[in-house]
Amino acid sequence: MKIFKNFSVADLPFIFVTPALIWQILFLYLPLSVLILNSFVEFDNIIRLSFLAYKEIFNQLYFSVIFNSLFLAFSTAFITFLFAYPVAYFISLKVKKYKSLFLFSLILPAWTSFIVQVYAWFFLLKKDGLFSIIFKFFGLFKDSTHLLNNYFAVQVGMAYCFLPFMIFPIYTVLEKMDKRLIEASHDLGANKFQTFMRVIFPVSMPGVFTGFLLVLIPAFGEFAIPDLLGGGKKIYWGSIIVEKFLISRDWKSGAAITVFGVIALTCALIFSLILLRIVKKIMKNK
Repeated sequence: MKIFKNFSVADLPFIFVTPALIWQILFLYLPLSVLILNSFVEFDNIIRLSFLAYKEIFNQLYFSVIFNSLFLAFSTAFITFLFAYPVAYFISLKVKKYKSLFLFSLILPAWTSFIVQVYAWFFLLKKDGLFSIIFKFFGLFKDSTHLLNNYFAVQVGMAYCFLPFMIFPIYTVLEKMDKRLIEASHDLGANKFQTFMRVIFPVSMPGVFTGFLLVLIPAFGEFAIPDLLGGGKKIYWGSIIVEKFLISRDWKSGAAITVFGVIALTCALIFSLILLRIVKKIMKNK
């Protein structure tokens, strides 16, 4: 009863957030903690530390796998940004009517299974598929070409599947932006390009950064798209984890590779943030 007596309206946000926090602790943080412990702790008759699993992954093969995954993740984030920003800009600042229809069209593909979306590209990129017919029609290729089982197919599938994760954060920031800033920029004599570079784009940077994180992190661990569209010709971090856990049943090596990959991704993100700050300072000085 004392709990209810001390209850106030200010405590409502905490009460509503508490179930989500409990859910995250039980099904995210706790399993991750067990995974990390399993990578360097052995439970025999006694509990002892063993870094043998980490020693095994320090070779050229695993470093190349991490590099391939980082390159694929960053290239996917960059390509999705190039396509997502004009779409988010158009919907948020140019569309007056039917804005909900455009947003619904972006959300609609997410209602289908992720694997179904990947297989749709499988049929589009196969020999005598739609893309092969288009390229042949415009004379880019003499005969029907098989566009699967290569890096191009993997990159197309990755960019398509993760594109909404980049569009919506940028759209949200631009939609909430004070439109009077654009009017003030024009009143001060700035042209459209100057207004975009000095007003709109800097304001949208939080959305761009959020979109990069939402694309970069899951793209780094993606395994279904490279396996289905790339034919497994290149090994990626997610594929190694699936092989260790589900096929080899080598839980300790799988846990070590998972931790090692997370550390590599974290270092890459920190380096990107430092580089971003340096670019911002250079732009301010100019």
